[in-house]
Amino acid sequence: MSNAAAKPGRLRAILQHVAFRALAKSALINMIAPAVIYRLMAPHYPPNTLTPLAVATLPPILALAYSLIRLRAVDFLGLFAVESAIVNISALLLAHGEREALIGRSLQNLPLAILFLGSLALSKPMVLFMARQLATGNDPGAAEGFDAQARQAEVLGVYRMLTWAWGLAFVVKSAGSLYLAISVSTQQYLALSPSWDLISDSALVSFSILYGRAKLASATASPAAAAATAQVAASR
Repeated sequence: MSNAAAKPGRLRAILQHVAFRALAKSALINMIAPAVIYRLMAPHYPPNTLTPLAVATLPPILALAYSLIRLRAVDFLGLFAVESAIVNISALLLAHGEREALIGRSLQNLPLAILFLGSLALSKPMVLFMARQLATGNDPGAAEGFDAQARQAEVLGVYRMLTWAWGLAFVVKSAGSLYLAISVSTQQYLALSPSWDLISDSALVSFSILYGRAKLASATASPAAAAATAQVAASR
């Protein structure tokens, strides 16, 4: 194999390595660290206190702030983690009983729906930024090639459609969770809610993979961009 032929393959391998390391670091900060902090602190506080949950939210908040300020990019695992924690804490603070707390928790996807659908009014929709993070790890050098591809009208159209899909899916997820919170007992909600999340997330991810791969391939998108769309599930 000539050097010219081998170079694109080496470049893709480097980009995939950078993206994987960035995603693993993000998962450590936004998923593993909060869970460990909460597990270590919870036994030392009364059952109804919010202190462990609030402290466990600090790593995602700090990581999201660093990403926005220093990298001028959004860490979507951090965004989802912070949004979920804020909604859960608010629901516990404002609720006067179990039912109200469940209703508050059931609406945690509604702010995300507003964020995703609102981004359609901008030049770059939200899923494009998700794909950029997953494809490049927000590495400035690796992001240049992705940004060049994303400026193509056909490619941008694919990300706009996927943003519509994610925004509407968040609305459907909230509606389903709200129905459960209103209609079933607390014990049934705690059992059925994870199943509803699994079903709805699986449908969304399957659509994203099938639609994204087909449309990005026909739009001659880069391999990194196509791979990123298939990996969007990793942000949830």
